[in-house]
Amino acid sequence: MFRNEKSSGILKYVYYVLGIAVASIAAFSLYTLISVKPPVISGLEGLEKLPRKKEIPVKIVSKSTLKSVSITITQGDGTKTEEIVSDKPGEKSADYLLKIEPVKLGIKDGTAHVKVIIKSGLFSKTEKQFDTVIDTIPPIISVLDSTYISDQGSATAVLIEASGADSVYVKIADKTYPAVNSIFKNKNHYFCIYPLDVEYNGTTPLNAVAEDSAGNVVMTPIKTIFKPTVYRKDTLKISDNFIKRQVYPLLGITEGEMPPVDAFIKLNEGWRTENEAKISEITSKSVNEILWQGAFIQMKNTQVFAHFGDIRSYEYSGKIISGSRHMGYDLASLANSPVPAANSGIVQFAGNLGIYGNAIIIDHGLGLMSLYGHLSAILVKEGDKVVKGGIIAKSGMTGFAGGDHLHFAIICHGVYVSPVQWWDKLWIEKRIYLVLKKG
Repeated sequence: MFRNEKSSGILKYVYYVLGIAVASIAAFSLYTLISVKPPVISGLEGLEKLPRKKEIPVKIVSKSTLKSVSITITQGDGTKTEEIVSDKPGEKSADYLLKIEPVKLGIKDGTAHVKVIIKSGLFSKTEKQFDTVIDTIPPIISVLDSTYISDQGSATAVLIEASGADSVYVKIADKTYPAVNSIFKNKNHYFCIYPLDVEYNGTTPLNAVAEDSAGNVVMTPIKTIFKPTVYRKDTLKISDNFIKRQVYPLLGITEGEMPPVDAFIKLNEGWRTENEAKISEITSKSVNEILWQGAFIQMKNTQVFAHFGDIRSYEYSGKIISGSRHMGYDLASLANSPVPAANSGIVQFAGNLGIYGNAIIIDHGLGLMSLYGHLSAILVKEGDKVVKGGIIAKSGMTGFAGGDHLHFAIICHGVYVSPVQWWDKLWIEKRIYLVLKKG
């Protein structure tokens, strides 16, 4: 009898413990089901404005299996509802490319309502609702005038008329250059100075583009007679002495730390790439007004040692080891000669630029800038306003320079163009001002 009572007590205890365990597991399972984070959807911002045609990538990620996805657009009193997505993924993620053409869907210009419902697991749900603006009417665009003849490696101009546009620009392949209307009383007139870089061969179309906030895009061709340019090719011999004297000190290493060829390539290619990336960043923003006045000036009493666009090959011990493109003019005079601002503008940068040594970049407005390199002294600072002919620096041989000189370059929307034309009053009158004045 005693044993039975004892066994019964043990069994009750076991059942009690098992009951607690089962209850805990059940509670934990319920907690897990309830606390599962709802599905996350990205890309919906693309639905906030809808032009006449749009493709919108949407991605959904869930901790549990997606049971259903519904995206609808409703207009008016709710009687007109179009289903954009109706799917049962059965996976934990789903990707959709929404191809929406409001006119084909019967949705009119104006306001519509977007509703998104996503269900996953047993209880998890994401629901989003917001209004969208339907705008299927594209801007109107035409080219009023453009530079009649354009040279490879130079800047050119275009005057555009556009209405109903939020942005107007010139497009060449995958590159775009903004046009501005701030300089005109007629705000439907836009002006752009854009570059035809040294690699442009005349086959890629030049287009003026107008785009509205909804994403409607229209374009029209820009007509100009294209003239190719023949650039010089030079082979420069690199000696051990040059590398010891110029390359190792710039890299901050000694002769034994790196082989001569590796050191030269690191400087000529590695540093050059980094420096050009920084210059591109510096020149990416420009004031939307014309700060320059007439022709740019060349540093006085100078001899040209290198031209714009020169294609350089570097030879070491009878073998070509590297190359570069010289994107400016090297102008030499007496050591530490005064360097004038080529035209009026605002100092965009003043400091060290690697291979260019001590350098200055001046913003002349509308994306046009000038660069001064290898300076021994900088006499201005970032943000200073300078006037044409005002002394801003002294020539030198800082950076990757073999002797005292000024490296002078013109940059248009981050792209190097030949300075020669900008030194020419007649060229500026015919190629730039003639187009500008028609605005």
